[in-house]
Amino acid sequence: MEPNERLSAWLKAADMTQAEMARKCGYDRGNFHRLLNGKLRPSLHLAFAIERETKGAVPADAWVRQ
Repeated sequence: MEPNERLSAWLKAADMTQAEMARKCGYDRGNFHRLLNGKLRPSLHLAFAIERETKGAVPADAWVRQ
C-alpha cells in the first residue's frame, strides 16, 4: 500500500478530516489534498509530522521508499 493510501485509510479509521490533519501538521489544506491523491510528495518536515500525528501508522520513511 502506498503511503498516501495508508494515510487516507488512517484518516478514515480515525474519523478525521483532511482539513483537521492538515491543520495538525501545520500544512495547507489544498496541498494536503494533492498529497493524498499522490500528486505531491511531502517535505521531510511534513513526513515526520504525519508520522507523529498517526502515532507511527504512516512512518516518515514510507514516503522515501516509494
